[in-house]
Amino acid sequence: MMNTPDDQWSVTLQRGVASLDFKVTRDPAAGSTVMTGAVGDVRGARALVQAAAFAAVEADRWVAAGNGDVPIPRELVLTRRDLANAKAAEPPGSAASPFTAGYAAVYRLELARLLWAAISDAPARRLEELARRVPS
Repeated sequence: MMNTPDDQWSVTLQRGVASLDFKVTRDPAAGSTVMTGAVGDVRGARALVQAAAFAAVEADRWVAAGNGDVPIPRELVLTRRDLANAKAAEPPGSAASPFTAGYAAVYRLELARLLWAAISDAPARRLEELARRVPS
């Protein structure tokens, strides 16, 4: 995914993506469920991790739409769909099932890889640009 095993970007992107909360809501107009990613609790996190969290929200939007600043692999779209379906199948207020946790882990890993592909040419600058796209 990234250049070296001790590369700060790997950890930064993984921490940012790990902070995402995924919410499922019902779209009354379409009669279907919609999953959105939102930044979770990043208080106390370093500014770079906070930027990575906001950039991850932007990357999640790309996956949901099927297009973005970099090509979106079909497998990633399907992984996101599996996560959304698993979350939608859980009873409201219940703990996450092992299936949902598994889908979320795989999706977060792949989302971090996608994010790296989007920022690898100039990580600090590109990460900051992506983070600014998400309204606060």
